[in-house]
Amino acid sequence: MILQLKNVSLLFSAQLVSYLIPILEIPILARALGVEGYGHILLIQTTALLCSLLVEYGFSLSGARQVALCAENKTQLSKIYNDVVSGRIILALGVVSITLSVLFFVKVNADALAILWGYFYFLAFGFGNLWLFQGLEKITYPVVIEVCLRFVGLLVLFLFVSKPSDAAIALMIMSCFALLSTVISFYLAYKVVGSFSFELKGGMQQIKEGFHSFLYKSSNNIMLSAGPALVGVLCGQAAVAKFAPAEKIIKASVGLVGPVLIGLYPYLSRRLLKSTTLNLKLSGLIVAASFVVGAVGAGMIFFLARYLMDLMLGPGFEEAIVILQIFVFIIPFRMMNQAMGLAVFMPLGRDRILSSLLVFFSFFSLLLAAILSYWFELKGVVYGLVLSEVIFSAFLVLFALNIKAEEA
Repeated sequence: MILQLKNVSLLFSAQLVSYLIPILEIPILARALGVEGYGHILLIQTTALLCSLLVEYGFSLSGARQVALCAENKTQLSKIYNDVVSGRIILALGVVSITLSVLFFVKVNADALAILWGYFYFLAFGFGNLWLFQGLEKITYPVVIEVCLRFVGLLVLFLFVSKPSDAAIALMIMSCFALLSTVISFYLAYKVVGSFSFELKGGMQQIKEGFHSFLYKSSNNIMLSAGPALVGVLCGQAAVAKFAPAEKIIKASVGLVGPVLIGLYPYLSRRLLKSTTLNLKLSGLIVAASFVVGAVGAGMIFFLARYLMDLMLGPGFEEAIVILQIFVFIIPFRMMNQAMGLAVFMPLGRDRILSSLLVFFSFFSLLLAAILSYWFELKGVVYGLVLSEVIFSAFLVLFALNIKAEEA
C-alpha cells in the first residue's frame, strides 16, 4: 500500500502541474495576444487535444491494466507495449488522413505554420507513455521529467511571447516542449521493454479490446475538452477567450482527483479478484469523498472568481467572471462521476455500461449546450454542460446501486 500512496502522490503532483501550467499560461497569452489572438490559439490547441484523444484511445486504462497483471513477465510486457503503440500508430494515421482531407476541402482561418505546430501538439499528447509506468507502478522518472519540462516551457513562453504577432511562436514553444517530453518517455520505455516492432494484428486487437475503455476515457474528456471548440462554432473566437480561462480552472479543479483514482486503479483491480464486497465498500468511500471535496472546492472558487479572472486576464474579459461562477457547479458532480468510473465500474469490469452512458451523455451535453446557447449565448453553453453532468450523475448512481444489489 505504501507503493500505491507514493504513486498517487507522484501522479497528483504531475496532474497538478499539468493543470497549473495551462492556468499560468493564461495571463501570459491573454495579455500578450489579446482576445482574438488568444482565442485563435485556444481553438488550435483544443482541436489538437481532441484529436489526441482518438489516438490515446483510453490505453492509459486498458494498457495499464494489462501491464499491471503481467509486470514480471518481460516477454508479455514487451508484446503489450508493441501492440498498444502499434494501435496508436494505426489510429494516428487515420486521424491525420481525415484532418488533412478536411483542411484541403474546408477553408480554415489559420496559417499553415500554426496548423503544423498543431499537429506536433496532437502527436505529443497522443503518444505519451505514462500508462506503461503506471501499470508497472514505477512512475518517478517520467513524472519528474515531465514536470521539469513543463515549467521550463512556461518560462520560455514568458520570455519570448509579448505581442499579438507572437501567436505562432507561442504555439511552437508549447508544441516543442510537449513533443520533447514524449520523445524522452519513449526512451524510458525502451529501457524497460527493449526495441519496438510494429504489430498490425496486435495493434488492431488492442483497438478492438480497448474499445470500451476508449469510450470511457474519450467521452470523459469530451464533455469538458470540446467546450472551447463548441463555443468557437456557436459564439465566435472572442467568446472562446472568455470561456477557456474558466474552463481551464474547472478542469484543473476536477483533475486533482484523477491522480488519486488512477493511482489506486491497479490496486482496486487486483483487490477485486480477492474480495468484491470489500472493494465496493472502499469504492463507496472514495466516491463520497470525491463529491465532498468537489463541493468545498467549488464554493471556494465561486467566491474567488472575480479575483482570479482579474488577476489572470485583466480588462476586456469581464464576462469570464460570470462564466466561472456558473461553471463551478459542475465540479462536485464531475469528480463524483470520475470516482464512480474508476473505483466502481471499471474495476468490476462493467466497461460496457459505463462507456455507453458516457457516449450518450457526451453528445447530450454538447446538444443541450448548443440548444441553450440559442437563448443564453455563451452562458447557455455552460448551463448545458453543467445540467447534463448532474443528470449523468443521477444515472450513474442508479446503475451503481443496481450493481451493488447484484453483488450482495
